[in-house]
Amino acid sequence: MWWVRISQAAGERGAPKPEFALRAAWVSLVLVLSVTQAVAAEWTAGKAAQADTLVKQFLARLDATRGALPKVSFALAIGTERALGMAKGYGESAPGVAATEHTVFHVGSLAKQFTASAVLDLIGRDATLRDGTAVTLDLALARVFKGVEHWPGQDAASNTQPVTLRTLLTMTSNLPNFTRLPPATTNPWGRIGAPELLSELKKLRPSGWPNTFEYSNTSYFLLAETIEEALLPGEAMPHSHHAYLRQTIFPRAHLRETGFIGDYPAGAVVAPPIYRRRPVFDQPDWLKGSADVASSAGDLYAWNAALMGGRILPVELVDLMVSDGARVTPDLYYGMGWFVEHRADYDLFTHSGLVPGYTALNMIAASEGRRDWTSVTLLVNTDVPEGMDTLAEDLLRLARE
Repeated sequence: MWWVRISQAAGERGAPKPEFALRAAWVSLVLVLSVTQAVAAEWTAGKAAQADTLVKQFLARLDATRGALPKVSFALAIGTERALGMAKGYGESAPGVAATEHTVFHVGSLAKQFTASAVLDLIGRDATLRDGTAVTLDLALARVFKGVEHWPGQDAASNTQPVTLRTLLTMTSNLPNFTRLPPATTNPWGRIGAPELLSELKKLRPSGWPNTFEYSNTSYFLLAETIEEALLPGEAMPHSHHAYLRQTIFPRAHLRETGFIGDYPAGAVVAPPIYRRRPVFDQPDWLKGSADVASSAGDLYAWNAALMGGRILPVELVDLMVSDGARVTPDLYYGMGWFVEHRADYDLFTHSGLVPGYTALNMIAASEGRRDWTSVTLLVNTDVPEGMDTLAEDLLRLARE
């Protein structure tokens, strides 16, 4: 606080006089009140009303296109690095139970932010494989798994692009996306064990121009499997992917409504899925690491605040997450669990999530150095809702006005 620094500076030249200390305390009180008033003024009742109108218009259009399908549950959270401005639910999470910012939804590929954070956390904490090999961004997957000698990276003299943790995180491994073309021996409508899926994915071969972006759930499943091969210093056994997130990553953001599909936090109220088509890949372990998280709008705002505030990872690792890891289009990049776009007065970090019966969108607009940011999180219990990205942009613009 300002008055502490003033008092310390004065103390270097001698003890402050009592009247100085009183003035300093008064200045401190004025500053605190001013900051509190400024934060409160950022999100006004007028903005809340405008946001409410935008959401209701979106939901009305959505319901008009859905025929006999039930009305959806919807939740949002809008905030800045200083305060949560608006968190609210719309519709019902169950008959007679109103949806709120605490209602839990499946968040699809927003799970990649959590998986990427766990991998970077292991790297930052000097984790190793069981044989003592250091876990680094440039660790070749051929050192992690047996039976992938056909993946580049086994031969150090090879001129081919190795499949590494970095290329998995940035979607540049050139490994095909198994949810686009599932292995022929598997049933996309049934359950599959992670060992069986890993065995099938080991048969894939990288293809395409090296180091080019291709969105691939394969990459983040393999990252989750890698987490389960990593040892922290002083530990005898690795953690499961879910245990590492629950015990290490979630607590740093104080997430109390975040868990995994079919394994929700105690007391969670989960919005029921509304399907437009027969659901695929909705059984374990198809979505492991790539889309298996369930959370609430309130928790995702807390996640954004903790991530941007350096409480999940050190600043240099957050910088990696939101860096220009891979070019997607001329003006869009993929970092590690986030798409990155550089706009005139801020950088935009976004990711959507789509799994059977649910859609999610998480968006952060951050000024240079991430000292000033605004986030918008939207969750709905149906797949492929029209106009959700436009709604997010409209709410972001409103919040930044």
